[in-house]
Amino acid sequence: MTHFLQGTPLFKGLSDGNCETIAQQLRLRQYAAKSSIFHQGDDGNCLYLVKSGQVRIFINSSDGSETSVILCGQPGQVFGELAIIDGLSRSASAVALTKTAVYTIDRDDFRHLMGQYPLVALNFMGILSRKVRYNTSQMDSLASMDIGQRLARKLLELGQDYGTAVDGGVRINTPLTQGNLASLIVATRESINKALKLFRHEGWIATQQGRIVILDTVALREQAVG
Repeated sequence: MTHFLQGTPLFKGLSDGNCETIAQQLRLRQYAAKSSIFHQGDDGNCLYLVKSGQVRIFINSSDGSETSVILCGQPGQVFGELAIIDGLSRSASAVALTKTAVYTIDRDDFRHLMGQYPLVALNFMGILSRKVRYNTSQMDSLASMDIGQRLARKLLELGQDYGTAVDGGVRINTPLTQGNLASLIVATRESINKALKLFRHEGWIATQQGRIVILDTVALREQAVG
């Protein structure tokens, strides 16, 4: 557990003793694939730290549609952090895409940790800053890129974050439907279907056992920049 915590962005730089103390305040929770972790509007009383698996964070719009905010699947990745800061209800929903295990820490305990260990507070600020930069970049892409460019950019990002090298390409180890991809880049399912067909026809991607395999990274990069 100590080794795991020291490898996370949130607790990086802390001593073995510090991590052992923090570990006593963490609680392990496990979720089956497709099960809900929390809903938009729920009380936000804890912070989540990914141990294994993959989580999709999304917002429910008033018309019933979903917009995915981010995917979380890197060990040690944090989510559910906004409610820790402002004490308000959850601003988004979270669902496990695969069998998932997370550690949680209560809001009051985490606030105490930030006071006790200033490095935790500094690391937390760094995490929030990177998320703001990421969201700003995503908004820029929505404003300036067409569907094909946005999809190519998202596939490259997923390949980098969740990809495994296979013969001839990179396999994205995330079970994403066309609807999921559409919500990630704010597009319609029909437009995603059309773009994916084009990418397959061009030989840039393939589908194997329900997972997308990137076959031509260079071509996708060229598509992403237009």
